[in-house]
Amino acid sequence: MSLRWVWSLLAALSVIAVGTVMLLSITAVERDAWASSESEQSRLLTVLLGDELKMPMMANSRAEVDSLINGFMYQLPNIQVFLRWASGEQVNYGNTKLPAPIAALKEWPVTPSMVKGADKWYVMTIRYNTARLGDIAIYNPGKAWEAYASQIRWRMAATTLLTALLMGLLVYIMSGRVRNYLRELAQACRRVGGGDFSAHLPVRATNEFGKVFYQFNQMVSNLEQREKIHDLYGHYQRPQLVADEYDRNAHRADKQREVSILAIQVMNFHGSTLHSPQDDALHILNRYFALFEFIAHEFGGHVDHISGDEMVVVFNHPFDLKCHENQAAKAGMAIAAAATRLTDGAADAVGFRIGLAIGEVMIGYLGTGRRRQLTVAGAPVELASQLARGVESDGVIAPYGTMLVLGHGFRPKELGECPLSAGKQVRCINILPGEAYVEQEIAAVVEKAFQSFNPVDDPEDDPW
Repeated sequence: MSLRWVWSLLAALSVIAVGTVMLLSITAVERDAWASSESEQSRLLTVLLGDELKMPMMANSRAEVDSLINGFMYQLPNIQVFLRWASGEQVNYGNTKLPAPIAALKEWPVTPSMVKGADKWYVMTIRYNTARLGDIAIYNPGKAWEAYASQIRWRMAATTLLTALLMGLLVYIMSGRVRNYLRELAQACRRVGGGDFSAHLPVRATNEFGKVFYQFNQMVSNLEQREKIHDLYGHYQRPQLVADEYDRNAHRADKQREVSILAIQVMNFHGSTLHSPQDDALHILNRYFALFEFIAHEFGGHVDHISGDEMVVVFNHPFDLKCHENQAAKAGMAIAAAATRLTDGAADAVGFRIGLAIGEVMIGYLGTGRRRQLTVAGAPVELASQLARGVESDGVIAPYGTMLVLGHGFRPKELGECPLSAGKQVRCINILPGEAYVEQEIAAVVEKAFQSFNPVDDPEDDPW
């Protein structure tokens, strides 16, 4: 059975269940109200008849008493009356025999009352001032409750069934629309899975399905763009970089360019909590790298490659970036601040070291087939990587001469002579903010990065 029929039947059954509960509740309330009304009516009739009989009974006019009671019974055919005079004489008007509980009463009540064991019988003594004139008992069967209850049941049942039918029909129609939306989405997903990126869904409304269709179209467009760029470059590049690449004909033969290189090295990987399990470790590490990439993009750089536990970020390639040295230094300090925020408070957390080098590199394609990609190579790339791997220090690690090309917004922290590979010694520094505006810019980018990767807004409120 399809979900469409299941939803329709559930809606109809829910209405029937609610109708059944309402029927039982209404029947119980009506039955109590009916019994209370019948009881009040019988007491009132007993009082009225007793008041009418006072004067004839005081005059001992039996003929007038008989006439009044017969006229009373004529107006109310189902009522039976029993009269007992003060002298003890008893007269039964009707075919119903006086119940034994009433006959056994030694003293009858002054007000109309029902005797236990004698259902629908109401008894009362007739008095004039203090003088007892006699006793009267009235049997009032009332109207048939079952006939009235049957009308209530039939009307409630008909109303419930009609409502259930309409509700089931409404759900069937609405679920048909939902099914059509899901069918369109499934067919489009099948086309995209087969490599057809021209599959787009029409956005006809601003409801949840409209949002889903819009996001699906955006996803397909991005997938199509990434696939085209991957065919051209061998790996994904930012659209801005691709546009500048075409504008400057950077896809031509190898060339040289001065760039700034940031190398971000993962430290303490085997001793950290990322070591196990493997899937969780890679997922967390990828999120770290994605956060660092976002920060690099904010300062005008792009990730050239990720190799093992190292990320290399390039500034001033393939498009011109004014003051790329300053931008790279600020990006490195922002990444260091983000890394500290990520690992703050964890004793065995993974660590990061950041090396910065500036110089000329070769630009060209490396690799074969689909793995062929546009990249950079040269001494600055190797130096930045060695600084990140070999120098034990937090923050941005750079050769001492880097301060000569940086602006006045930075200050150095001396690290002294630091050993690199092959026994080479390099005088190194940590680059720190030297002005308040640099600190503010770095803090703003770090906060923006964390907001982007850990949003606090409700996704239902996202504008689209």
